[in-house]
Amino acid sequence: MNRSLIVLLILNVIVSTLVVVSSHHWFTLWVGLEMNTLSILPILSYQFSPRGVESTVKYFLVQSVSAAMILNAVLVNAWFHSSWSIGCPLGLMASLVLSIAVGLKLGLFPCHYWFPDVVQGVGFIQGLVLSTWQKVAPFVVLIYIINELNSSLLVIAGALSVFVGGWGGLNQTQVRKILAFSSIAHIGWICSVVCFSSEVSLVMFVIYVFINSMVFLISNELSLVTLSSISRLIFYNSIGGFFLILGALSLGGLPPLTGFLIKFLALECLIQNGSLLNSCLLVIGSLISLFFYLRIAFNSSLVFFPQHSLVMFSWRSVGSNELSFHLYGGFLSFLVAFSVFGLVFSPLIISLFNI
Repeated sequence: MNRSLIVLLILNVIVSTLVVVSSHHWFTLWVGLEMNTLSILPILSYQFSPRGVESTVKYFLVQSVSAAMILNAVLVNAWFHSSWSIGCPLGLMASLVLSIAVGLKLGLFPCHYWFPDVVQGVGFIQGLVLSTWQKVAPFVVLIYIINELNSSLLVIAGALSVFVGGWGGLNQTQVRKILAFSSIAHIGWICSVVCFSSEVSLVMFVIYVFINSMVFLISNELSLVTLSSISRLIFYNSIGGFFLILGALSLGGLPPLTGFLIKFLALECLIQNGSLLNSCLLVIGSLISLFFYLRIAFNSSLVFFPQHSLVMFSWRSVGSNELSFHLYGGFLSFLVAFSVFGLVFSPLIISLFNI
């Protein structure tokens, strides 16, 4: 694919998301979502492998269905209220359909089945875009309509997403699938909190994007496709293995790493609003997720992943030998520093959103 065409598509993805964020009209919001979907499809199938094309088609079908649900729900609501404004009250059926549509785009339970398979079929960079940037637009739509939705259903869906994300990642050996289930669990945390405080959920989303980007970029730089390749990482790049441990434990919410701030803010918000049962469910679900985070950290530094003796020394041909020290490496170093020392700057992060 021509490089100028790739740049144009990336700019279109960014602009379409900004259109959604700045929209006050349902039709322009829907147009922004459709532009975003059509622009990301060639990027997902950039390598043009059969598996990549299959994942791109699956992503297109899911996004098309969710966009059609949004448009139909808004049309029915405009018919009853004679208004296309986003601030217009939503009927019961419209709010339910919009909740399902946004859940499809976010990968929230029970609409999460497509997400791990799509992320596994594309590259690490494309998977990073799907689990971070592509969730910005639907997350903004969720904040727009949060006052019209049934908060109890959204909180229950968020708690179940944490359980599904933790349970689904237990038996996985593919790094991208593990990170996909991790994304489902974190979106469950964010959606459980957004009903009570959109500012806290926004801070959680921003922190998650930074930490998740660090893990995806390190995995892409060192070609960490499976857990067996992670187990050989310590032999050819000990620094990369150490950074991966920090990223995985930060995603798991281990103090004093930055990922702990997400869990702390969420629990504080839920307890202040009297949602004690949901807090307990989220903590139990996070303990399940912590198992495969610890497995990544354990395999990357202490033991070999179970494998045949004939392939014990294939680590010599896996990945690059060192992290690149250029602009990309500088950005990666910033993400590592943020994941480790983010709690030091947490008062500044919280004050920016006036929590």
